Amino acid sequence: MRSKLLAVCLVAIGATGCGAIRGSFDLVAEEPTPIAITTLAAPDATLADSAIVAEVARSVVKIHTEALQCARTVDGSGVVVAPNRVMSAAHTVAGADVVRVWAGDREIPATVVVFDPAMDVAVLDVPDLHAPTLAMDQRTAVIGADALVLGYPGGAQFVATPARIRRVMELLVPDIYRTTTVNREVYVIRGPIRRGGSGGPLIDLNGHVLGISFGAAIDDPETGFVLTAKQVSAMVTDGARANKPVATGACTP
Repeated sequence: MRSKLLAVCLVAIGATGCGAIRGSFDLVAEEPTPIAITTLAAPDATLADSAIVAEVARSVVKIHTEALQCARTVDGSGVVVAPNRVMSAAHTVAGADVVRVWAGDREIPATVVVFDPAMDVAVLDVPDLHAPTLAMDQRTAVIGADALVLGYPGGAQFVATPARIRRVMELLVPDIYRTTTVNREVYVIRGPIRRGGSGGPLIDLNGHVLGISFGAAIDDPETGFVLTAKQVSAMVTDGARANKPVATGACTP
């Protein structure tokens, strides 16, 4: 085991909110308690070319949003969690007036039907989206297990990045507006989550979604943060039932 003070930053292009994570992750000004993080071997690089990546790629989409109120565009990633429904990070769509999803070479207008700035989760209604749904696995992943981070880092091409599960923990972090702190169940992974990849899924080697990526350690590029499938499962259900647009709040700081 090794101990380290980490800081996490949102990882959507255009989103710049960061929050120091101290010790027990409680954002206090006191001297932080070191965080014990399991030392793991580097992820297996060959997993990026595994057959499962090709099988699930159609279910991972690129998201582009435009927010007129702050003259900002943001690129992120998302995953199909129900028919015509895509889950992403709330900070990707915060303040957005225009939301578009790219599925393959198709650009499809989308509407936000779930927006949760506390958990940093959004669900989009994407009409006429012809892409298979990926199943959520709410069981806790084994420490050291192989996984893959999927998304569109840099708002560019689809990328599959090998990762390993470092630990699962309760994490007290700021909401996307840094106005309060909230408790989230997260996977800490060894594997980078790059800007533009936020909102993309972490999958196991069977193609099941383990969670939704939302941040990266700014002082350790090999550590990322992922909301567990258990944490977001209720919002998958809510999103599948929702049929009316919701407000997307203000732009993130």
